[in-house]
Amino acid sequence: MSVSVRVRAAFVGLGIMGQAMALNLLRKPGGPEVELAVYNRTPARAEPLRAAGARVAASPREAAEGAEFVFTMVSDDAALRAVATGPEGFLAGVAAGSVIVDHSTVSRALTLELAREAAARGAAWCDAPVTGGDVGAREGSLTIMVGGPQEAFRRALPLLEKTGRRILHVGATGQGQALKAVSNMVSCLTLMASAEGIQLGLRAGLSLEALAEVMQHGSAASYELDKMLARFAREGYRPGFSVANRFKDLELALALARELGQPVPLASAAEPPYRSWREAHGELDESSYILALGADHPRPQE
Repeated sequence: MSVSVRVRAAFVGLGIMGQAMALNLLRKPGGPEVELAVYNRTPARAEPLRAAGARVAASPREAAEGAEFVFTMVSDDAALRAVATGPEGFLAGVAAGSVIVDHSTVSRALTLELAREAAARGAAWCDAPVTGGDVGAREGSLTIMVGGPQEAFRRALPLLEKTGRRILHVGATGQGQALKAVSNMVSCLTLMASAEGIQLGLRAGLSLEALAEVMQHGSAASYELDKMLARFAREGYRPGFSVANRFKDLELALALARELGQPVPLASAAEPPYRSWREAHGELDESSYILALGADHPRPQE
């Protein structure tokens, strides 16, 4: 007769990604059962978790108190610092021996700073950014790249398997964020190149169908191209993953490159045009960048 393992966990940050991941911690079969406390700055985002059986906490600290694992998924450095530090931050509530798993995409510098604060309280910090988007978050099929102590990763793995399909331990604390920055830089450049290619083809009189048929089945094929063609064809730009978030990720990659003295000329050239689009339409899906290059679908030349 098997004995069910039950763990106490907290999840801080219930945006598009975090809400879906927290629901998978509660609902996905296999692995330990999870007794979950959640916190979100906008309380309404916590209601689906409450309905699923989670306890809604009044602060990040309250959510973390008594938790063996604290998961976070927030938008940027400022948001992570806000929920982690101070008298009501989750670091004030963590117990010695707990594991913090930060799924946010933030700077390596902040990750190392907060990891030191966690260590001073006897807790381990794993930076575990994800890729796979809102669909992967809902389906529990994310790719998760984890930096942190090997033992903390081993302990967290059964819970990570509820939210991810490909889970990699990539090195010491901070290396998860480094890998995410590199991956996001490449995908951002691919997205922008896809937009330029599609609009150039349309301007040349090619049909969107012909562009898709060749580009999606040749050397131009990519996830970003597929997403852009699908969004452009139906003119649907509700995020998804927003322009503002994509720009933030590009900035993180550029900051890492400056820190390491690594030239990244293409990423550097991409920053000004994407910044302009962010300032105008930061709330749209990232693939809307194609509209910055021409919103119309030119008719093929006769």
